[in-house]
Amino acid sequence: MTSLVRNREFRAVAVTELLSVLGDQLSRVALALLVFARTGSAGLSGLTYALTYLPAVAGGLLLSPMADRRPRRAILIAIDAARAVIVLAMAVPGTPLPILCALVAASTFLSGPYQAARLAMLRDILPQEQYGPGMAIRQSLNQGATLAGFASGGFLSTAFAPTTCLVVDGATFALSALVLLLFVRHRPATLPSAAPAAVTTTLRLVWRSPALRAVFLTAFSALFLIAPEALAVSLAAELSVSPRWVGLFMASAGLFAIVFLALLARYVTAAHYAKAFPVASVAPGLPLLPMAAIDDPYLILLVFGLSGAMWAVSIVISVSSFAELLPDDQRARGMGIAASTNLTAHGVGAAVAGLIAERIGAGAAISVLGLAGVAFAILPVMLWRRAGHPARHPDTAPALTP
Repeated sequence: MTSLVRNREFRAVAVTELLSVLGDQLSRVALALLVFARTGSAGLSGLTYALTYLPAVAGGLLLSPMADRRPRRAILIAIDAARAVIVLAMAVPGTPLPILCALVAASTFLSGPYQAARLAMLRDILPQEQYGPGMAIRQSLNQGATLAGFASGGFLSTAFAPTTCLVVDGATFALSALVLLLFVRHRPATLPSAAPAAVTTTLRLVWRSPALRAVFLTAFSALFLIAPEALAVSLAAELSVSPRWVGLFMASAGLFAIVFLALLARYVTAAHYAKAFPVASVAPGLPLLPMAAIDDPYLILLVFGLSGAMWAVSIVISVSSFAELLPDDQRARGMGIAASTNLTAHGVGAAVAGLIAERIGAGAAISVLGLAGVAFAILPVMLWRRAGHPARHPDTAPALTP
């Protein structure tokens, strides 16, 4: 842990991600309020909010090969600079709504390859034994930044104006680019510019390897585990509790996760991740099983917190294992594919949770989806055991060609 904190490049990347997550949450609050104030339409406000997530799926799939073909630091700096300009353009008073939505989509589209490049570059910076603890620290900071961003976004938007949040977000991107430029050293691209860098090449690699396939399948867990967040409003209405519980329900996962991830980074080394993977895959769904019978909001906070914290731990172990198993010249593509799949699963899972809740109620829907999540986790666990808990991808593994 001490060596991680002393690593200047890791500190720089952690700071830039903290800035990015904080700024993104500020923008999400600001855009939802801005669009609703202009149109009075909850539907358009929700659509704009969705645009802060969904285009990242396409961006990750289409542009993540760039982060294998080009120096990853240069990719991050260029995207940070571009997004700073885009977000500041959103803050211009009187920007027509169609143009505002187009700018939101463009900024989110660039976040896909940005995330792929950042996760791949972290593995360039950190050795194998430090990557897992580094991911745990990163995830803890992200949870804290998410909570702070939502809270401060509401305050800034009401105390000043929603555009204030957008200006702050643009400044965070500019500062992030500067930090990367000053404190992260240049590394050459991992793949020659003339070499093929098709996403299909990496998909075939993942499909042929039981270990990679096992870890990749965990990206679909959001189909089931997003239910507590997606149904927090419905659950509060179902229980006839104050709306203030909605925010507490949604925040509980982040608060618990900060504690669990700190413990993971402190006491579980990367060498133990292979053995922990099966338990980490199954565990997040288990606390959700009794939700149909729980009507005490304090118990719900505990249930949601435990599930969210276990899910955060599972993400750290899965992402760390995936990065280690992928060959370096395909790491950014693999990370981009997994991140895009996970974002898609978040969106689809939220919609499915809503449909089920309309039929059987929010509490029962969360229980059903928790059970489905546990059942689904059996598949990656079986594949992982079949692969024999591999620790890393052989450095001498030949690259696949299309």
